[in-house]
Amino acid sequence: MHKAYQEVTAKLGRPLRRCGLVVTVAIGLAFTTAQAGELKILHINDAHSHLKPDSRMGLKLTGESTRVKSGGMPAVVAKFKQLQAAGGNVLKLHAGDAVSGSLFFTLFKGEADAAFMNEVCFDAFALGNHEFNEGDTGLAKFLDFLKSDDCNTPVLAANIKPEIGVSALAPNSATDYIQPYTVMQIDGMKIGIIGIDIVRKTKLSSSPDETTIFLDEAETAQKMVDELSADGIDHIILLTHYGYENEIMLAQTIKGVDVVIGGDSHTLIGDFDGLGLNSSGPYPTIVDGADGAPVCVATAWQYNQIVGELDLSFNDAG
Repeated sequence: MHKAYQEVTAKLGRPLRRCGLVVTVAIGLAFTTAQAGELKILHINDAHSHLKPDSRMGLKLTGESTRVKSGGMPAVVAKFKQLQAAGGNVLKLHAGDAVSGSLFFTLFKGEADAAFMNEVCFDAFALGNHEFNEGDTGLAKFLDFLKSDDCNTPVLAANIKPEIGVSALAPNSATDYIQPYTVMQIDGMKIGIIGIDIVRKTKLSSSPDETTIFLDEAETAQKMVDELSADGIDHIILLTHYGYENEIMLAQTIKGVDVVIGGDSHTLIGDFDGLGLNSSGPYPTIVDGADGAPVCVATAWQYNQIVGELDLSFNDAG
């Protein structure tokens, strides 16, 4: 067990066990596609090293303002495990900005975050802009923490190309640490997951190596979708750190995508009237792709307060 994990749980274990409000946003949808099946996508984004719960979350319950202790990574881990234990085909995704934003990152440089992430064992993790806050070298150290005997989460960013032999992310090849996509087979379904990071914001607000190349988000996404489609992949998910409005635009622009799971803009979507929270749209937001097919866009707010739960049903009618 990582020392950072031991220190975090030793110092925070008691108050965290008393917390537990992690809201799950859930919806069920049906799609017509080539391969029949059902899939539950669980997802988070923009955790920003908020491992402790928020002890002063403001809500309005039954018309009265109140403050509650909510969120925190231990509660998120518990929610993922609870939903996965219920059975079915589950895909666990993280849409970036896992680190930077609290003393946990200042002190542990991602080791504490990685320890909790490995407890979930995400099926894919897309890089966000803040993953580059300490350069390619700092990111490589964080990604080393993500590698464990029990979990090796694929790290995705199709539009980021570290220079081979120069960047700590590419000592021997461009894919030493970062993959453009990963493909999973679940209950007979071939599912491709493509990672896309926001380019301009990453270059301006973080510290990637000057030699690391960033490619256009939409052009890269379409290229990867075409590649996966040519390989016979049944269903394609874009796992993006691009912002809610950008992700809607991306979903409308790209052909061949089923779902966009996003992050970056810290956007809350879904029905939260009962909690007095303002929502920016429905969960999921459904738009028509460039090929006329419906595309689900989903995101899960911020700071380990929300676990997105997207239930998809595929059939073989088309």
